[in-house]
Amino acid sequence: MKYRIVHESAHRIRIRMFEPRITAEQEKILVYAFGAMKQVRKVTVFRDTAGCSIEYDGDRKEILERLNAFHYENVLALAPPSAQAHIRLEEVKSRKLDPALKRKMRMRILAETVADAVLPLPVQLGYHAWQMITLRDV
Repeated sequence: MKYRIVHESAHRIRIRMFEPRITAEQEKILVYAFGAMKQVRKVTVFRDTAGCSIEYDGDRKEILERLNAFHYENVLALAPPSAQAHIRLEEVKSRKLDPALKRKMRMRILAETVADAVLPLPVQLGYHAWQMITLRDV
């Protein structure tokens, strides 16, 4: 992977990839590949700027070797199988929603609120019963 070290301090390195943006899939791959290393405490990916911050304990040399050997295609060779299948609870709690999904959820909630405020009660009940029967996704 081609990257540039933007900032470095004790036990933390921040890099920027030579890409315009990072996709959600690439973000997951980066987090799992580097999060699987025992000396890595935290991996933060900045999708809009194609940046990554890695907080680690131990040797800087190992982190840089891993960065130099990293490719999105060979990530399965780098991460142990247990890291591929296991999602830590801290990651789930700290994970942010995709902005597009967040916008879609806001619009859906707004539409439901307006429908409940404007429609008469029998129509509301029918509308919500129809929603439950069809079980439409968000």
